[in-house]
Amino acid sequence: MLLKPEEYIERLSGYRRDIYVLGKKVEDFNHPNIRPTVEAMAFTYKIAEKYSPHSELVGEKVNRLNYVNSTFDDLIARYEYQRELSLRLATCNYRCTGCDAINAIYPATKALDEREGTDYHKRFLEMLKEIQKNDYACTAALTDVKGDRGKRPLEQRDKYLRVVEKRGDGIVVRGAKISQSGAFAADVNFVLPTQTFRQGEEEFAVVFAATPEDEGIKYILQNTGVQAKQREGGKFEAGNRYGDRTTCMVVFDDVFIPWDRVFIFEDLKATRDVLSYFASSHRCVGAACKAGFIDSMAGAASLMLKTSGLEGVSALQQKVAEMVAFSEAAFAISIGAAVKGANYSGCWLPNFQMANAGKVIGVDAFAKALMNLIDISGGIIGTSPSEFDLEMAGDFLQASEKFTAEQRLKIVKFIEFWATSSHLVGAFHGGGSPTAALVTLRFLIDMESREEAVKNCIDF
Repeated sequence: MLLKPEEYIERLSGYRRDIYVLGKKVEDFNHPNIRPTVEAMAFTYKIAEKYSPHSELVGEKVNRLNYVNSTFDDLIARYEYQRELSLRLATCNYRCTGCDAINAIYPATKALDEREGTDYHKRFLEMLKEIQKNDYACTAALTDVKGDRGKRPLEQRDKYLRVVEKRGDGIVVRGAKISQSGAFAADVNFVLPTQTFRQGEEEFAVVFAATPEDEGIKYILQNTGVQAKQREGGKFEAGNRYGDRTTCMVVFDDVFIPWDRVFIFEDLKATRDVLSYFASSHRCVGAACKAGFIDSMAGAASLMLKTSGLEGVSALQQKVAEMVAFSEAAFAISIGAAVKGANYSGCWLPNFQMANAGKVIGVDAFAKALMNLIDISGGIIGTSPSEFDLEMAGDFLQASEKFTAEQRLKIVKFIEFWATSSHLVGAFHGGGSPTAALVTLRFLIDMESREEAVKNCIDF
């Protein structure tokens, strides 16, 4: 089924969650640091219809972000959906990691069951049916706090989420995941390991789904300059009604998870598979998402030129055109990776080499577009008065007579949001850093054939 935005929000308001902002527990989803994330996730429901496929699993249309992709056309449709979301929200839609988890757990558990004769895939399909029938919003948590990076998990167990007790009816997990985008506003949080493990580290090799009824989970929100502005109020001072790229730390304090929501347990190969699938899926869609973000920046740059009376300056217009070129290049990589992808146990995944290249190129495109936007906009995006000062400063802020001072300040604040929010850091590290993608590429690339071509060319 497909929910309406208001139905998602109504369901979410019925959950009891331990959410903390500035050290204080928040009971209301209308809190100024929480509501923007809820509104962003609700928007995924607003435009879902035109992208929604028919699911044979439940016999009806479902949200594209809850669907197992079986062809490259499925992947392309997903990338188009996410590009539009990034453009229209100018922030994270928060459901992409959930989709990546679904499309990583599906093939990993199917292969695991075929190898070991287990029933993890059957459990996952039952969970997926529930997700699709109810149009649940899903996210995924991978990043452990890690502690001393020079030590293995066994040397610092408290820094990695792990199983602390195995029962007849389920498991008990303990630990924390950090940098989790929008987890507090989701119906289902898939939990995956942050890395692969060695023999003897099986207690960390677990994949499961956490739901609102699970006791012992705390969500501790980040605090950024944008979020401080949200708490100060105003109609547009924070820049974007859908907020910063809101993340949180998720603490699991001896949380019981029933076996029917455990999908990988103490299997090191399945853990490697699910992480490989997730990383490639997320890095590839990240290129499509960044294309949408750059589209938003290009629109802001064009409006900034117009409100400042600079739309006739060709050198600046060329910078806007360059931003569009960055966007199309990033999106093209994701489409190419989809077409050149392959079937893994019934799930179509993007080409791994191109997906990881998409991460590298996508981040580079995002950073360069942001530099162009800052260059075009001038210093005012870092020095302007607030919207509360409009009565005193408005006459001085107005530029082009075609636009009011308030209109100009709105676009200034929107660009200030892009320049000073956590988006660049999120674009850089979400799904792993460019360095992590390059490490993966080193293992995937066929350098020998490249060297051989050069040898033949120069009679080496």
